[in-house]
Order: sequence, then structure tokens, then C-alpha cells
Amino acid sequence: KYAIGEIVLVVIGILIALQINNWNGQRKLELKEKSLLAAIHKEFLKNKIQLDLTISQHNLALNSCKKIIDLFPLDIESINLDSISLYLYNLKNAPSFNPSQGSINSIINTSSFDIISNNTLRELLISWPDLVADYRENEIGSRKLLNRLIEPYFSKHFDYNLNFTDKRNQLKYLESLEFEYLIKIRSQYLIYAIGENSHLPQVIQSINDIIRLSENSIQ
Repeated sequence: KYAIGEIVLVVIGILIALQINNWNGQRKLELKEKSLLAAIHKEFLKNKIQLDLTISQHNLALNSCKKIIDLFPLDIESINLDSISLYLYNLKNAPSFNPSQGSINSIINTSSFDIISNNTLRELLISWPDLVADYRENEIGSRKLLNRLIEPYFSKHFDYNLNFTDKRNQLKYLESLEFEYLIKIRSQYLIYAIGENSHLPQVIQSINDIIRLSENSIQ
């Protein structure tokens, strides 16, 4: 009986030790998860600021295109050249959304996605790099159009600062069908990049959800 009692005590001691070890392991994982999510939360708050600034610049370019389109066909004798100059300057805005992804890259490199207990947040983080790549594909396409077609046209006929008081500017090219086409296609490419049917609404939703869920997980 004494020997059996000792065996029981030893078994109980082992079970308690295993339980404590499991508890300590779980506690370490929870602390690691909180630390990781705190870094993600901080990173995505910065990404949201950058995204908002990028969107505002794209919208400025798009609205400038629309204002010029509303004036077509242009007549250089009757239009306000200062306004046209400002619109053209603004439509050349071509910012890039380059979010910081250090935390996500760290998770990918260490295969640590399983440490994130919230399933929704985990799926959002897994899909984030591909979502950003899809959005930036249209953004890059819009910039290529600007660099390959619009900038060469501008540089050929107008001065760098679009100062239309400079008599070297060939203002008659503001009335051309080619100019009209370039402004309209610039507008269309911007709509592809940031319109309601683009990837942008999903990027906005995803970034807001990641901020919200990561904040809830570290509280």
C-alpha cells in the first residue's frame, strides 16, 4: 500500500509538472502573439495614414481630369488658362502605396501564422500581400500611362511648370483630339486604380479590419 501510494504521488507530481509546463508554454505563446499583434497594429496604423494620403493624391488627379473633360472641346481664347495649368499639374500626381510589411514578412519567414488565434485576423494577414499586389498592379499601370504617353506629350508642347504665360508654350495643342484622348484615358486608368470596382475598397476594408482585430487582441 505504501509503495502504491508513493507511485500515485509520483504520477500526480508528474501530471502537475506537465500541466505547469503546458501552462507556461501556452503563456509564452500568448505573450508572443500579443507582441506580434502589437507590432502589426502599429505597422498598419502607419499604413493607413500612407494609404489615405495616396488616395487623396489620386483623387486630386482624377478630379482634375474630370474638370478638364467637362470643358471639352477646349477653346484657348475663352478658357481660363491658369485653371487649366493647375488641373494639368495636379493630374500628373502619381503616388505609390508602399505599405510597410515587416511584421507580415517576419511571420511568413518564420511560418508563424498559426500563432495568431483569431481566425479572421489570420486570414486577413495571409491574404494581405496578394491584395496589395493586385491593387498596385492597377496603380502601376496608371503611372506607366502617365510616363509613356502624357509626359512626352507635355514635354513636347508645354514648359515643365505649365506656365502658359510663357509664349513658347504651344497652346493650340490643348485643342487637339490627341490631348483630349490623353486626358480621358488618364481619367479611365485612375478609375481602374481607385474606383469602386477596383481593388482599393477591399484594401481599405482589410486594413481597417486588421487594425480593429489586432487592437482587440492585445487589449
